[in-house]
Amino acid sequence: MISNSSSTFPVDARGVTKRFGDFVALNDLNLKVRSGQCVGLLGPNGAGKSTFIGCLYGSVDRSGGDLRIFGFDPARDARRIKERIGVVPQENALDEELTVLENMKLYARFQSVKDPLRRIKELLEHMSLEHKSNAQIRSLSGGMKRRLTFVRALLSDPELLILDEPTTGLDPTVRHLLWDKVLSYRQAGKTVLVTTHYMHEAELLCDRVVILNHGVEVAVGSPKELIEKETPGFVGIFEADQANTLTAHLDSGWHCFVQAKQYCVRAPQIQHLFALQTASGVTAIQMRPANLEDVYLKLTGEELGENE
Repeated sequence: MISNSSSTFPVDARGVTKRFGDFVALNDLNLKVRSGQCVGLLGPNGAGKSTFIGCLYGSVDRSGGDLRIFGFDPARDARRIKERIGVVPQENALDEELTVLENMKLYARFQSVKDPLRRIKELLEHMSLEHKSNAQIRSLSGGMKRRLTFVRALLSDPELLILDEPTTGLDPTVRHLLWDKVLSYRQAGKTVLVTTHYMHEAELLCDRVVILNHGVEVAVGSPKELIEKETPGFVGIFEADQANTLTAHLDSGWHCFVQAKQYCVRAPQIQHLFALQTASGVTAIQMRPANLEDVYLKLTGEELGENE
């Protein structure tokens, strides 16, 4: 049992497990999120990310373990927790028949927001949606609807912001806008928990990431720590049909793998890749530092994608 002294952690999970019959969706997850941190949950579909998110605000009943949000148990104190969190779910879930303003006034009433019209106006301006306040939801673009879900999540000025795949399917302009907003929330001291399929997003936003696979935590640390531990060095990407030519010139300590039908070589230094090009006569398509996606693919054996 976790005491309320753990309320210094907005999220404190110990051994959290969720079973659906014989299927274990989440197995013995341990996670502490400190105030002001942004923590990312990464993993393929079915890894347990959304299950854990549901456990946080009480929509999913955990099967075992202890969980506290600001010291409260979601199984008993969901209402108290919801007063202090804002959620951007995977689905926008906006009323298509109402206008932007009508939708937000409705949610502000549910959340007992003080001076709701002022708060809504402030947040619509924050998300560059003030010119759409009287537009029906059905007339909005996908990016506008997504920004509006951020407005809804922020109405009560939450201490903890939960973002479940917040930028999936958005064009790069909107994605970068939302990244800038999330970074500003971090700088303002808010705590953020995000699930994402975009590794660049996780590297940019997160202080720490947790990689899940089949409901089990397989790695935790800062993006930099995980890269240095699991996939240090630089990656050269070559045409797949050049693999045999390259093999004769590879050092035994280098790591080779096939990704997206391309042959990849990870070496300790980028100079090693330049030397490989010279010795083999094969020019790389790209050379880059190892990144979080390399870590993900190594640990899960899964290709990332929005529609996996």
